[in-house]
Amino acid sequence: MKISVLASGSKGNCVYLEGDGSALLVDAGRSARELLGTKTKQGRLAESGGRSDLIDGILVTHEHGDHIKGLAAVGNNLQKTAYGTVGTMDAFIRQRTSPVRFPVQTIKCGTQYEIGNFIVEPFAISHDATEPCGYLISEGSTRLCYCTDTGIVTESMMSVISRADGVILESNHCPEMLRTGPYPEFLKRRIAGNRGHLSNPDAAAVLREIGDSIHLAILAHLSEENNEPALALSSAQEGLSLHAESVELFAASTVELEGKAPMRKKQGSSRESCCDECWQYQFSL
Repeated sequence: MKISVLASGSKGNCVYLEGDGSALLVDAGRSARELLGTKTKQGRLAESGGRSDLIDGILVTHEHGDHIKGLAAVGNNLQKTAYGTVGTMDAFIRQRTSPVRFPVQTIKCGTQYEIGNFIVEPFAISHDATEPCGYLISEGSTRLCYCTDTGIVTESMMSVISRADGVILESNHCPEMLRTGPYPEFLKRRIAGNRGHLSNPDAAAVLREIGDSIHLAILAHLSEENNEPALALSSAQEGLSLHAESVELFAASTVELEGKAPMRKKQGSSRESCCDECWQYQFSL
């Protein structure tokens, strides 16, 4: 399974997964122009080595703008089915001001669905959206878990995450940066609450539980104001502890600001920083 993080963070989220002759998008929180490109310019999908003709569906986690802002245009362009829970898809349709000219299918958490060459199992998460979910995505014997935009990780969520060979896991904020940062108090409470976002220590605790069984961990949805890729990566390495050398780590950051570049640690290597955007990396699981 090939994985490319096309966008990650409050400005938009989108992940491309490619298997053997089939591909999926998870969320479409950036414009179709940015993701798919134009007649004269490649988009992030092509720049990452992905192929739009392989995409068999779009998995939607929830209806917040940074996850569905480009969904209508991307769906209309690709003419592929978008999948989401009843609450998510109803909210998406209500928000639309232009026609949806592609199929929409509702799904239930805990039920498996065959999409292209993938088996997709949505599971409930804890976020201030209508009916948000994460996904366990399998191709053959390989399993990737996508879990972002959740304030807590419950036992039922861990039972799904622990089945994965790799994870795309939220590591949204550093608690101290959030506490002392510029956000108003109500927003700080929302982010740190049970229906908000996972902190770096929260993500590290999850990795501590599954470190002996995964090969890849991509830290996602990093806050621009309340986190740094290096902090998220360092915390994750502490969580992995003795397993850190056998797990490839990547802190995805599409913030276009110098000093907040993505961070990557390959298996058996020391960590490195890079100045390129995160969609230029492709991972194999």
